[in-house]
Amino acid sequence: MVDHAFGRTELRSQPQRLVTIGYGDEAPFLALGCKPIAIAYSGMFASGMTPWCEPQYGAQKPELLDGSMIDFEQIARLKPDLIVGVFSQIDAVSYNRLSRIAPTIAYRSGPWRAGWREQTEIAGAVLGLDERAKQLIAETERLLGSYGDVYSDLKGKSFTFGSYFAGSSRIVVYLPGETRVDWMIEIGMRPSPGVQLLAKAADGHVAADASLEDLESVAADLLVMWYEPGARAALESQRLFQRFSSVREGRYVALEDPTEIWAASWPSVLAIPYAFPEFLPRMETAVTQKVR
Repeated sequence: MVDHAFGRTELRSQPQRLVTIGYGDEAPFLALGCKPIAIAYSGMFASGMTPWCEPQYGAQKPELLDGSMIDFEQIARLKPDLIVGVFSQIDAVSYNRLSRIAPTIAYRSGPWRAGWREQTEIAGAVLGLDERAKQLIAETERLLGSYGDVYSDLKGKSFTFGSYFAGSSRIVVYLPGETRVDWMIEIGMRPSPGVQLLAKAADGHVAADASLEDLESVAADLLVMWYEPGARAALESQRLFQRFSSVREGRYVALEDPTEIWAASWPSVLAIPYAFPEFLPRMETAVTQKVR
């Protein structure tokens, strides 16, 4: 039996035709030796798959699903024996509809809320490999802790993690409980005072807006921003952003590379060792910048 937000799902054997519909849900299954037959499409990558998951498949690739919506007909055509949507938007209606196709397991936390631990715990429960899943979690926790030691200038520093979409007059600011924020806390950093204030007023939400006129309200030792194509230039050309202290003083890291964006946004037991060493040195360099 696997417990989740919509009840308990009984499994009598390991799935042979597993479909994962949440972003990054496939990673812990692959790490545990199970290859889902269909996974959520990873945008920005030509293959539709992340570089830490694609090699696990070899020549036999999975079918790709739109992670932003649930295509019930496409899933039904795959004839799955189990559907898993941990980092997903499943609600009660979609859960019931999916359950008519095959036994379905959702998140335990909430829509778009599950972190890499929850994904790994559920994968272990599904496969009957709970102890191995616990080992993977412990190994990944140690790795995150070691990153905090290796990039020690990051420890104790405040951060704001955000994004910007071209045409907007605001940036999106991520809050504790969001996957992007939680791993930064785990390596020893702390959300900026402004982010903590936004979190108190957020009523359970994991993201909030900050207007370009009020960016100093989320000033931090380190500003991290991820961008879709074209959005970085649109924001960096704006004088209000240029004057923002975290930007003006060089304490700013932009994530545009798909590998960096996806790993930082949806970390997993495969993504963390693969990609984090690529961008953590840049973050450490940024927080050590002297005020100009």
